[in-house]
Amino acid sequence: MTTLMLLPDGMRRWSEKYGVSLDDGYAAMGDKLIEFMDWAREEGVTKLYVTASSAANHSRPEAAVITFMNAFNDVVRRIHDTYSFDFSGSLDLVSPPYISELEELRDKSAKDADFTLHYILGMSLQHEVIGLFNRLNGKIPELTEEILAENAYVPTQVDYLIRTGGATRMSSFFPLMSPYAELYFSPVLFPDMTRADFDAALQDLRGRDRRFGGYPA
Repeated sequence: MTTLMLLPDGMRRWSEKYGVSLDDGYAAMGDKLIEFMDWAREEGVTKLYVTASSAANHSRPEAAVITFMNAFNDVVRRIHDTYSFDFSGSLDLVSPPYISELEELRDKSAKDADFTLHYILGMSLQHEVIGLFNRLNGKIPELTEEILAENAYVPTQVDYLIRTGGATRMSSFFPLMSPYAELYFSPVLFPDMTRADFDAALQDLRGRDRRFGGYPA
């Protein structure tokens, strides 16, 4: 059972590369994300976390925010009958109509499916930690790992993380409860990703000696 996180980066550059609109770039992202889900499921991944946006992304011009939110919501419209769906994050940063639709799609999604797509919206370690403190302050005698996990954007351990687009930085896209997630940075713009690119990433990740802070066996 494998948990994977995807940072699908490169849609604006892909749009510029092919001389198409940003809307077309994110439409290509949506098609590729559905393909990616099928690849991941075939490889034994049971939960795919997708960083749909960072907190900073929601300060972009309104037209750009509408473009990426429409594209990510559209993916869920297309797959919710087949897969389970959930979402979390700094939801106060997201326009209420998008949240309302995602709630409705989550409730209608295939809960008994063997694969779950989970969006993180408005991802930011700072927002996450500040939100946890403000929500729990004065309500619990002490913070434990169990309480932290229950309130984290990503409550389960992420095994592997793939970021496309060539950047070798996290950009605040890091799951709080997954200190030993293995990271893979792909140079490929996400809409251009192929099954061979995915297989290469997974082969690299699965071939690593995961020690979780301990000595070699």
